Amino acid sequence: MTLRYLPIIPVLASLAGGCLFDVQADIPDVEITQHGVKVPGVPHSEGIGDVSANTSFTFSSANTAWAKHMNSQVLARQVTITATGGLADLDFVKTVRVTMSDPATTTEATDLISYERCDGAPSSSVIEVNMPKPIDITPLWSADQTVIGLALGGRLPEDDWTVDVTLKVGGKITYKY
Repeated sequence: MTLRYLPIIPVLASLAGGCLFDVQADIPDVEITQHGVKVPGVPHSEGIGDVSANTSFTFSSANTAWAKHMNSQVLARQVTITATGGLADLDFVKTVRVTMSDPATTTEATDLISYERCDGAPSSSVIEVNMPKPIDITPLWSADQTVIGLALGGRLPEDDWTVDVTLKVGGKITYKY
């Protein structure tokens, strides 16, 4: 006995075509770290006092592809800056501003954090700032390139130095087919 599936295939295909497939999921917090972000040294900073330095790095769409191909909402929850390259601590950093921008648009950068070190804060090799309220960074995260800018102030080293920058993000994904 031979079963003939051919007449049934178009019927099943048309029935399947009429159905919508809809998946929604919360994204657990994910940490994305950029290692070895170089911060330029400030010559003669010992005699000047507090100075500032700016640096940036870029995430490409390869790093953030999951947000591009789905209807997603990406929320920034925390930024962590960790001393690397032989730095014992980040006690010399008094202020930090971290921004996020899409260089392809003319909109201004989105502030992620503004940090100010408290007098008498304990020594630490990590600056960790939780956002009081998560920041919706969906349009920036799904851009072809996303630039993360750092502005650091204090009695900064004279020589170049490096840090690791970690973004903790979460959100929701919706996929409809």
